[in-house]
Amino acid sequence: MSVRSKPHITTLWTLICAFALALASVVSAFAASTPWVGNKHAAARLITATEATGNASQVDAGLQIRLERGWHAYWRNPGAAGIPPSIDWTGSTNVKSAHMYWPAPHRYMLYGLVTQGYEHGVVLPLSIVPKHPGTPMVLRALVHYSACKTICIPYTAKLVLTLPAGLASPGPQAPLIARAWAHVPSTLAQAGLILSQVVISKSSEQKNTAILSLVVDARGARLSRPDLFIQNHFSTATPGAPKVWLDTGHRRGVLSVTLKGERAAAIAERKLRFTLENGSTAAVFSATPIVGPIPPHGAGASLALILAIALLGGLILNVMPCTLPVLSLKLMSFAGASGGEKRGLRITLLATALGIVVSYLVLAGVVIALKAIGATFGWGIQFQQPWFLGAMAAITTLFAASLWEWLPIPLPGLASSTATLGNEGNAGTAGFLTGVFATLLATSCSAPFIGVAVGFALAGDPLVILGIFAALGIGMALPYLLVAAFPGLVRWMPKPGRWMIALRVILGFAMLGTAIWLVWIIAFVVSPIASLFAGATLATMLALLFWRHRLRDHHDNWRHIGAIAVIAAVVGTVIEPSVIPASQAPARQRADNAVWQPFDQARIVKLVAGNTIVFVDVTAAWCLICKVNALTVLDRNPVARQLRSPGVVALRADWTRPSPPITAYLRSFGRYGVPLDVVYGPGARSGVLLPSLLTSGAVMQAFRRAAGSPRGMEAAR
Repeated sequence: MSVRSKPHITTLWTLICAFALALASVVSAFAASTPWVGNKHAAARLITATEATGNASQVDAGLQIRLERGWHAYWRNPGAAGIPPSIDWTGSTNVKSAHMYWPAPHRYMLYGLVTQGYEHGVVLPLSIVPKHPGTPMVLRALVHYSACKTICIPYTAKLVLTLPAGLASPGPQAPLIARAWAHVPSTLAQAGLILSQVVISKSSEQKNTAILSLVVDARGARLSRPDLFIQNHFSTATPGAPKVWLDTGHRRGVLSVTLKGERAAAIAERKLRFTLENGSTAAVFSATPIVGPIPPHGAGASLALILAIALLGGLILNVMPCTLPVLSLKLMSFAGASGGEKRGLRITLLATALGIVVSYLVLAGVVIALKAIGATFGWGIQFQQPWFLGAMAAITTLFAASLWEWLPIPLPGLASSTATLGNEGNAGTAGFLTGVFATLLATSCSAPFIGVAVGFALAGDPLVILGIFAALGIGMALPYLLVAAFPGLVRWMPKPGRWMIALRVILGFAMLGTAIWLVWIIAFVVSPIASLFAGATLATMLALLFWRHRLRDHHDNWRHIGAIAVIAAVVGTVIEPSVIPASQAPARQRADNAVWQPFDQARIVKLVAGNTIVFVDVTAAWCLICKVNALTVLDRNPVARQLRSPGVVALRADWTRPSPPITAYLRSFGRYGVPLDVVYGPGARSGVLLPSLLTSGAVMQAFRRAAGSPRGMEAAR
């Protein structure tokens, strides 16, 4: 009987094993991953995050590539060699679409060639959309890729993975796919980054080479080992690693990529796709470069040199048109001091210098605060604010009244101390406020070297900003310090006398002219109605001051009422421009539209490609240097005739009001204020940058340089 039972036992074990094998095959068919297909150097498999399709409109999956040590696979732009992974989904069932995502890559060198990809293996996330959610899905993937060490080997893998219908419970590969998604680049905003500029320029060191530069600002997090990859393919070699410059606070970075064999003008016409790595995070974005110089980043420039440039720029501000209205305060101070004591003169001059330096330090604090919150900053942007214009108009009107002795206060230090310097307290206070006022007016001008200094400051840390702005202030205060050190210089001025009364009246009208100019600017920044209201309020205030002055010997009650009315008029002048609705478009600075066309940066590349010379003038209604340039150069022959000639297009950008595109254009040249004048042409596709103060010779020379060809040279004469 025992002998007979052996066949039954054997048969039973056979059935059990067969059932187990069948069950294993069924489980394998519905597993969350396929077997590896490849060899010891490289292999691939398909994995999913769930063990069933569920009812979701998307199934998360991944293409996992295993690599032997020292081998690497490739990114979507592999570089000089290699084949990026691709998948053919032909034969799949219940698949509407499938999209593959790319984690941020690394850069490798293979025989001196740049390649881009992944080492130690990679999981490429897949987003698969079923045609019928909730029903079974069969994924048939024909995968092509390559892996390289010293040689590159192409691989092909046929992978089949079946997902049944049912609850989409996480599978064993879910954490692997989740980590892969975490390495896929996000948007710039999600990565805490801001793209400030994308500029393409012609290399000055290598022929047939372009330099692509990106300026990136970090909001919140700091920049940490940033790297840049370009997804687009170029006609020549794959670009290598960018040259990276970071400011001392790691809040701003300039990344410059060398594109050998590429023309800057051709790149400027292309929309490029970038992947920017910043430590453990990455961002992907698109941008179209503009033609311009490499953004300033302080490379090769020592802080001592920049401080010297800032000192010189501040000194030059004393002779800029924007500071000429303050000349009345300077002249009267010196005139009153010519017969006075040296001690009092020194106090007045040193106080004026202190007012200038302190004002620049306050400006530095404002810049540091604006930079900390990521706000836009520009030299003279306070003149874009209606309340500032109203306040400055009121102050200059009060100064005029003080010069006419209608307002006996020591603000300009003249009404009480023109014949003598008076007491030291009044002289010191007056001098300090004179320095503050001079600084406020000076910020509407961009003197030579100011742009370089301010650009370097904005790229630095708070200490650098403070140092550079202090140097600007010391430079502007230098004439006062010089006269304070050598007070004998004022003996060259006429002795005090009756002539000072007439001079005081004349200079009062000069200050009133400044107030009228500020009211005129309100018409451009806000509206003509706001300008009319502000002008009427100031006229009323002047009438009240005159009336109060006539009642100085009696009627104290009426004088007090007049004082209250004057204060109300000052407050009204400050508030009115801010509360009156602005017009839809700023008032035109010029009625002559036959020459000047509206600024459109996108047109520049197209016009230059058609051998057209383009002249760009960035100006503002409150920029006095801009007005001087227009009256003395741009509106006079030979420049005016050249701007009207065939083959020349003149574009004017109005920065009277805040304009992010114009601000970005200014920054592309390392400028933070107006005026800015640039000439483009076939011979200068990146533009010829002109000095702040124009001359006919400099402009015509720029036209000839931009023309390039002999035919263009003839047209530019």
